[in-house]
Amino acid sequence: MIGSAAAFGAGTALLWGVSDVFARLAGRATGVLVTTFMLMVFGTILMVLYVWVSGTSIDWDTSGYWLIAATAVGMALGTFITYAALTRGPVSLASPAVASYPAISVPVSIAFGARPDVPHWIAMAGTMAGVWLVARAVRGHDNGERPDYGWANVRVTLLLSGLAAVIFALSLLAADLATDRYGWAQTLIGGRMIGVVLLGIFIIVVLVRARRPPKFANVPRRTWPLLVLIGILDTAGNAVLYAGLAQPNGEYAIVASVAYTAVTTVIARIFLREPVALIQWLGIGLIIGGVGALAATG
Repeated sequence: MIGSAAAFGAGTALLWGVSDVFARLAGRATGVLVTTFMLMVFGTILMVLYVWVSGTSIDWDTSGYWLIAATAVGMALGTFITYAALTRGPVSLASPAVASYPAISVPVSIAFGARPDVPHWIAMAGTMAGVWLVARAVRGHDNGERPDYGWANVRVTLLLSGLAAVIFALSLLAADLATDRYGWAQTLIGGRMIGVVLLGIFIIVVLVRARRPPKFANVPRRTWPLLVLIGILDTAGNAVLYAGLAQPNGEYAIVASVAYTAVTTVIARIFLREPVALIQWLGIGLIIGGVGALAATG
């Protein structure tokens, strides 16, 4: 049922929405690299515990492991770039810009055989229109009080967010194929482990070339609980999304997951005091309505 897949995507949106706001705070405190790396570490620990407790079996047929590897590389790189965008620019801009990934992944899924009906097209269009409205409402407010809104910073944030969206779209297509073959748990645990290795190598390179101690050498004690929480929330969000991909018409879980930008924007407005214009609230309404319609029309 499409409704079932969309419900999984909505669950992902809630988890990712909260995680992204925390990632901005951690990224500014410890740096984007350590935040992303520790996400992978704690995510790996969480998934190892899950597999051990649940008794989930592992398929050792390596012929399709390249799909897990492709998913892992895309998720690790996409997450790193997303956190860089969130840390640099306004959350209410970076989050919806990254959330444009279904505009790439869903058409490709359709090319591979997905056949949405007219109501599903309308719901998807409404969801993506909401994402566009939320991003479009951000203007350059180059002043001393809000340097995040300077046009130069906004431009770089949009560039990073767009790149992350493309990488996420390709990664999710690989994840869709990987979950069909190996299941969501093995796809996710493999992805997190590979992410730890890739980012670990990158950290070693940075350490060797750095002329001064990087931020990850002195992580503030108060930031550790935040890093653990980010790892749990992001990994849980991926688990729910991958489980949604395993449902019939799983590509609709991808569309529904973009509702995380509504969660992030609302939290940024309340706790980070970011300005949210009326048009952004309209966009949030379209996102929520579109995701709800996808679930209802299933």
